Amino acid sequence: MCKIFAYMRVSTSDKSAKQDYERQQYLLSHSGIEFDEIFEEHISGGVKGNQREQFNKMLDKLCEKDTVCFTETSRFGRNYIDCFEMLDIITQQKKAKVVFLSNGISLEGGEKMNPYQWLTISQFFLQDEFLKRQIGYNTSNALKRKKEMGIVLGRPKGLKQEQIDKIIALNKIGVKGEKIAEMVGTSSSTVSRVIKGEY
Repeated sequence: MCKIFAYMRVSTSDKSAKQDYERQQYLLSHSGIEFDEIFEEHISGGVKGNQREQFNKMLDKLCEKDTVCFTETSRFGRNYIDCFEMLDIITQQKKAKVVFLSNGISLEGGEKMNPYQWLTISQFFLQDEFLKRQIGYNTSNALKRKKEMGIVLGRPKGLKQEQIDKIIALNKIGVKGEKIAEMVGTSSSTVSRVIKGEY
């Protein structure tokens, strides 16, 4: 019996990634498709498919005439060349169908893309890799500018002993954590750790 799989990917574990993950869940749950299994991965789209644990687990389970769904091409990957290689593995070697829900693209297993399909999906893959490169380029330039301005990069250094003593003293007289954090110049979570003796 043919099976239908879905694959979700987010790049990091920050807030924006959580939102993207929830968005993918929503799109899949409202697709009208009943999935046999959904694979989830927290990994950069620039990482090749053969280096992704969950993607490879999905490939291992794929059989001829099965279907794999992605919410859009960017969740498939952000490396133009690798994306086509992965497509070939799924559609030509595994002979499984690939569906990109939001892009409106469906590729049949065992069939070569026609020129129009190739042109359309090429544009999406190029755009996805362009956006990844653009983010990296803009981030690099922003870091360079901060260095030129003398801004120290990286995680802030730990609290000095006098700051720790001040936190303990303010806590003893009943000052609230958020106010202590503001007075000492640190975060509320750090204040909480100091008070609990975990710092």
